[in-house]
Amino acid sequence: MKWILCFFSLQLFSGNLQELIRNAKPFEIVNVDSGVYREGMIVIDKPIILKGIGRPVIDGSKQKNVIKITSSNVTIEGFEIRASGYSDIAEYAGVRIENANNCIVRNNIFKENVYSVYLAKAENCLIENNDIHTVSNREATSGNGIHLWNSKNTKIVNNSIEGHRDGIYIEFSGDSWIKGNSVKHNIRYGLHFMYSHGNQYIENIFSENQTGVAVMYSKHVHMLKNRFEKSWGHASYGLLLKDITDSVISGNVFFGNTVAVLLDAANRNRFYNNTLEKNGWALRILGNSEENLFKRNQFISNFFEVTTNSEKSTNDFKNNFWSTYRGYDLDKDNVGDQPFRPMKIFGLWVAKFPELVVLLGSPIVEFLEIAERVLPILTPINLLDSAPLIRRPS
Repeated sequence: MKWILCFFSLQLFSGNLQELIRNAKPFEIVNVDSGVYREGMIVIDKPIILKGIGRPVIDGSKQKNVIKITSSNVTIEGFEIRASGYSDIAEYAGVRIENANNCIVRNNIFKENVYSVYLAKAENCLIENNDIHTVSNREATSGNGIHLWNSKNTKIVNNSIEGHRDGIYIEFSGDSWIKGNSVKHNIRYGLHFMYSHGNQYIENIFSENQTGVAVMYSKHVHMLKNRFEKSWGHASYGLLLKDITDSVISGNVFFGNTVAVLLDAANRNRFYNNTLEKNGWALRILGNSEENLFKRNQFISNFFEVTTNSEKSTNDFKNNFWSTYRGYDLDKDNVGDQPFRPMKIFGLWVAKFPELVVLLGSPIVEFLEIAERVLPILTPINLLDSAPLIRRPS
C-alpha cells in the first residue's frame, strides 16, 4: 500500500466538526478534542487525518451513516463511533467508504451501529485494531461488523468483532489479508466469503458464532493457523466450504463444533496439519466434493471422524493421526501397517436421523461397526487412510 504522508496539523478544541472538516485544507491533520458530537452524517470529501484526542464520540443519532468517506487518503483514528441509522433500502454504517482508496480506520470503538465499517468499490484500505460491538437480535434487521463489496487489497487486522449478523462479510472482493482478528458471538457467520478469490485469513479466532466461517463460490483462498471453536447447534459448522476450489486449509484448530468442516461441491483443496478435536463430526464430505487431499491432520476424540452421502470417494487421506486407530506398527516407522477406515456406519445414520444419537455406544451399534469395518457395504470402500500415523505429528 502507498499512503500519502504529507499532512499538516490543525487543532480543534470545540465547535462544529463538519464545519471544521469543510474548512480544512487537503492533507491536514485534524485533531478532535474529547466530547460528544451529534451532527447527523459527517461527510469527508478530501484527504485528511481525523484524529481523536481523549476518545471523542461521534454520534449519528440513528439517522444515516455516522461518517461517510468519498475521498481517497483519509484516516479515522481514536474515536467512539456510534448509532448509525437503519433502513430497509440502504446500508448505513458507522464508517462508510465509497469509491475511495488508501483509507485507514484504526484504533476506534464502534457501538450500536447496523453496519460498523462498510467498504464499497474501495482499494488498498486498512481496517486495524478497532473494537466493534453491537447487540443484534434478528438477522433480518442487523448488518455486518466489517463489510466489503467490490473492493480489493483490503487489510483487516487485529479487530475485535461481536454481536453483528456476520462479523466480516466479503463479496466480489479479492486479494484481501485478514489476520489476528477475534470474531465472537455473531448471529450467523464469523466470516463470510462470496465470489471473492485470492484472499488470505491467518491467525484469527472464530468463537461461538452460529457458523465460524463460510467460504462460498471462491478459489485460491488460503486459511492458515485460525481457531474455529464452539459453533454448536443445529446447522452449525466451524468451517463451511461451498463451491470452493484450489484452496489451502492448513495449521488450523477446530474444537467443540457440531461439524468441524463441511465440504459441499469443494474440489481440489488441500488440508494439511489441522487439528480437529472434540467435535460432533470432524468432516462431513458431500458426494459432490472430489479430489481433496487430507494429509498430516490430527483427529482427536470426535464423535464421528468422517461421513459422506456418496457410495464412492475420490478424496485422498494419507498420514493423518486418528485417536480411534487401533492398528500396529511392526517396523516402527510411525505409520500403521493397516489402513484406517474413518467412516462409521452409525455416523451415516445419525446424520439422517439425529434422534438415533441416544444409541451411541450401545452393543448393537458396536457390533455393526465392527462388521462394517471388516466387510464394508454401506460405507465407501475407498474412503480410507492408506498410511495412518501411530503418533501425533509434531
